[in-house]
Amino acid sequence: MKKLRFEYRMTITFDQPVTDHRFTVKCVPETTERQRICDLEIRVLPDHSLSGGRDSFGNRYIYGNSPDPGDRFEIYMRGQADTGLSCMETAEAEHRLGRYRYATSYTRPGESILAYHKELRELLADKTDNYDKCVTIMHELYRMMTYQPGVTTLKTTAEEAFGQRKGVCQDYAHIMITLCHMENIPARYVVGMLIGEGASHAWVEIYDKGGWYGFDPTNDTIVEADHIKISNGRDYRDCLINQGVFVGNAKQTQKIQVLVEEIQQ
Repeated sequence: MKKLRFEYRMTITFDQPVTDHRFTVKCVPETTERQRICDLEIRVLPDHSLSGGRDSFGNRYIYGNSPDPGDRFEIYMRGQADTGLSCMETAEAEHRLGRYRYATSYTRPGESILAYHKELRELLADKTDNYDKCVTIMHELYRMMTYQPGVTTLKTTAEEAFGQRKGVCQDYAHIMITLCHMENIPARYVVGMLIGEGASHAWVEIYDKGGWYGFDPTNDTIVEADHIKISNGRDYRDCLINQGVFVGNAKQTQKIQVLVEEIQQ
């Protein structure tokens, strides 16, 4: 177990003032079997009257409306997390896992992944459960891919990223989910924070024997105490941190800054 201190800041700047900015923000970590969140503080600027709810995947979101003209929107969150409390999260009833078995537009295999999967199946032939299969998938994906920012976008699919063997955490997660689906393993996309300084991070959870287990293919590691989970879904779109509409003809720039550090006891 580790005790982590985290700070999360998302800033959106507009190149000219906008009005009636309606937003939905999905960046709030919650207590689960794997992590305990405490001393959570959330601030939104300009100061808003906020409401909240949950989406169909169980993720907590915050929404609000800023009617006055403005050229900047910011959400700041900080708190502490006890992590590594369990190796898994208990899954919902197995008959409800269907949405995590099938491809989306991000995780639909093409020629490159289909060809690679034929090779991969030889390595998986002696694996008897989903967990062991996914350990192999993660190791092989890490070996095949090169982490390189700037060569993919938020719209890049698993097939497109794998075709060039380069990408970032979003791409690694989409590719691993695609390969898991091809092995009939329920798998879902996860957004969260990783110990260190940078931006938000993405990884994968797979279903095995009644639980969800975390795999971080970008770093070739099992998710344990260095990760703080925020949300999960079928792919990147289900875990969008910010969605909104506004009145105005402005271009927007989004920046996310994350700091996670261990509290020495």
